[in-house]
Amino acid sequence: MVGIRILTPARFSAATRSLANLPFYLEGTNYKHVDGAPGPFQDSQNTRDNIYSWLIKDPPMMGNFNAFMTGHRADRKQWFDFFDIEDILLKGASKDADATLLIDIAGGEGHDIAEFHRRYPHAPGRLVLQDLPAIIDSIQDLAPGIERQKYDFFQEQPIKGARCYYFRSILHNWPDADCIRILKNVAMAMKPGYSKLLMSEFVLPASNAPLYPAILDINMMVLLNGMERTEAQFNGLLDAAGLKVVKFWSVAPEVEGLVEAILKD
Repeated sequence: MVGIRILTPARFSAATRSLANLPFYLEGTNYKHVDGAPGPFQDSQNTRDNIYSWLIKDPPMMGNFNAFMTGHRADRKQWFDFFDIEDILLKGASKDADATLLIDIAGGEGHDIAEFHRRYPHAPGRLVLQDLPAIIDSIQDLAPGIERQKYDFFQEQPIKGARCYYFRSILHNWPDADCIRILKNVAMAMKPGYSKLLMSEFVLPASNAPLYPAILDINMMVLLNGMERTEAQFNGLLDAAGLKVVKFWSVAPEVEGLVEAILKD
């Protein structure tokens, strides 16, 4: 019941109102996506803020949202459960004292990077959790081996040449133009032939998508003007940012996979 209590206010004031308004919003856009225009959430809330800026202005609501996301992620399969960490990430990683192994960009309260640290306590290099100041300041507990850094991914990435830049469930929150901006900031920080970009995301099939990611796709459109994407769509985004896909790692169509990318030649 705690999860329901935490989620209900955000659902009622954000998702439910936006979904109820969706038919009228789509009618107003002639059922087309309009790049740069306010999305269904902004239209229903009469705001120019995206949902994250809107939540930050309401700390209790933001706290509920973060608590929900922590619980929501707790039992989900981690990317390092099926990605070859030893051969692809740790092998060849710099052992210099100031080298950075993994940056969890917009990693919230650090659940993913904390679990990575627990599984690989002796992995060489710095582990860095990045997020907006309000999020970083709200973190109550984080392993001492993990650094915290306040960072907005629409700005230049301050850590250059890390072994791995990691996003979890980030790109589906944004329309294509914003995703390309985010990805370009990572690409400009990457070291050719060394750095990797890893993204935990649903990768939709071209047709017959499973129910859960299909529903999530609608939610992303309504709340964030974003979307779940197919392999072709990921390839297009990465190419536009100067990157290329190495491999789509998948466990099953109805769970998050992993997109592995590097700089284009």
